[in-house]
Amino acid sequence: MRKRIVWLIIIVLLGAILSACNTQKLEPTLTFEPVSTLPPAATNTSVPTNTPEATVLHTATVLPTLVETEQPTMGSTRIFEVDQMVQVYVPSGEFIMGSTDKEAIITTEGGRAYPEIPQHTVYLDGYWIDKYEVTNDQYALCVDVGVCQPPYQSISFTRTKYFGNPEFSNYPVVWVSWYMARAYCEWTGRRLSTEAEWEKAARGTDGRKYPWGNDPLSGERANFCDIDCPRDFANSLYNDGYPDTSPVGNYPAGASPYGAMDMSGNVWEWTGTLIQPYPYDSADGREDLDASGERVWRGGPWSNGVWWMRSTVRYRSVPTYWLDNLGFRCASSEQ
Repeated sequence: MRKRIVWLIIIVLLGAILSACNTQKLEPTLTFEPVSTLPPAATNTSVPTNTPEATVLHTATVLPTLVETEQPTMGSTRIFEVDQMVQVYVPSGEFIMGSTDKEAIITTEGGRAYPEIPQHTVYLDGYWIDKYEVTNDQYALCVDVGVCQPPYQSISFTRTKYFGNPEFSNYPVVWVSWYMARAYCEWTGRRLSTEAEWEKAARGTDGRKYPWGNDPLSGERANFCDIDCPRDFANSLYNDGYPDTSPVGNYPAGASPYGAMDMSGNVWEWTGTLIQPYPYDSADGREDLDASGERVWRGGPWSNGVWWMRSTVRYRSVPTYWLDNLGFRCASSEQ
């Protein structure tokens, strides 16, 4: 009996020793920190944190999450992560829409320009609008993920390779229809601006003639048809440095009261609005995105002269139209 107990004790001790040896040979357990697949959220700030020269990476596959950290005010900006577009804030309130300038009195028989009268007051809720026109590189993000159609042409008026050429990555995309502009804005979580939103963002609330005020147009304030422009009516008295489109944000002296750039010159810009006579009324059907009819262009292009650079000029075309001087920017309702 005593021998049996001794043998049991020996067996237990040997088992404990073998167990300890096996434990020492086990591989250590690895702990993996979870990695988020979403990009960091954009936030509001009173100081711009992006420039037109910022690199845009072709990796966006999700819509942005915008986080409001404070109540926006005039001068506030925010960035959309999906395309790195900076937006500026336009506070709620009234502004003067239209013009009584003698040069602005036109009729519908004068071409594609549309009457800017009567001058009237419009109230708008607060909203955001892109600080810059959408660039070639930004638009390429949407093309790369299969949401947007490529521009109808890859050239510009004076360049044989424009869209897709790194040299012009920060220049405004052109050759896009209204439908293409709308698709891009919606892909980013934004929308096309209304005609009224565009004009308020361009001229503020004091009825100014140009984004910068009432001082005359010059080559330091906008890209328009001046000495380098390959058109017969080019104005040889000015030089903005470009025969065609220019990089977005290239004329800080021409900024609007809210900090929006290139709202005079560079390219025409699509809005979401159907062309209709003034006074402006957002509830009369002109903001119906599903209705048929001509849509409003704003901003005046590099290929036109001084008259077209005024903030109140209205132009229009069918939404399937595209051209080498026609681009767009997006907007967002206040959130």
